[in-house]
Amino acid sequence: SQNSVPIYNKDTLIAYVDGSFDVNTNRYGSGVVIFFQDKTYEFNNAGNSPDLVEMRNVAGEITGAVMAIKFAIKQKAKNIVIFYDYAGIEEWAEGNWKANKAGTQKYKAFIDSARPYINIGFEKVKAHTGDTFNERADILAKNAWYFFKYSSDLLLLCPMLKVSISA
Repeated sequence: SQNSVPIYNKDTLIAYVDGSFDVNTNRYGSGVVIFFQDKTYEFNNAGNSPDLVEMRNVAGEITGAVMAIKFAIKQKAKNIVIFYDYAGIEEWAEGNWKANKAGTQKYKAFIDSARPYINIGFEKVKAHTGDTFNERADILAKNAWYFFKYSSDLLLLCPMLKVSISA
């Protein structure tokens, strides 16, 4: 169902990733919802890296996937399955699409460097079709740049990473 967590073994981390972009602030946002060993984690992040910002919401998608993989490795997961709605997340990672831009080249290089530490799989979901966790990742991505837009100047100097954990 679109409202239940996919079932995998205890060594597999499930991550839903999504991205967004705000034209007013020229910032992309990433949202990640993770399920691992009976816990749920949520992350979001916003940025305006010159290598990524030209890709708009795709930058958020890529950043979300990277955040999820880094988290999975840190948690000592053996496998990660990334649920995504933008095909490039899988296509660049698997080498099916040529990575022409600096941001996609860095993404592909990161994936290749992570593979010795974790098995990486991908599952496509349709965007905006009621998939609960994809929709939650979308909201987290939008909230990331929203908070950047309305935060104090001090917060704008620091990358934003919010984490919430529920059992």
